[in-house]
Amino acid sequence: MIQGETINTFEQFESLKEGDLVVCEFHRDTYKGNKRTRFAAYEIQENKASCNEIILQKKNNVYFNYLMFLAPEKHGSSNLKSLTRITQKE
Repeated sequence: MIQGETINTFEQFESLKEGDLVVCEFHRDTYKGNKRTRFAAYEIQENKASCNEIILQKKNNVYFNYLMFLAPEKHGSSNLKSLTRITQKE
């Protein structure tokens, strides 16, 4: 069975790791491969916890800063609108 977990706390973002499958919705267009989109599934390439960034696609520089997502009034607004981690449970 496939399950989705909405990610919306600092601890949840910190727990994301390389290879995790996430579905992202963005405020503005971004890239999935060579196509522009606002909604796509990505396999996380890197969690740079030292600067609070999740790298989704290095080729087109698709990433987001989760502090900006969690506290836009303090850190500025993020392009990320929502994020769900997809896992398979037996």
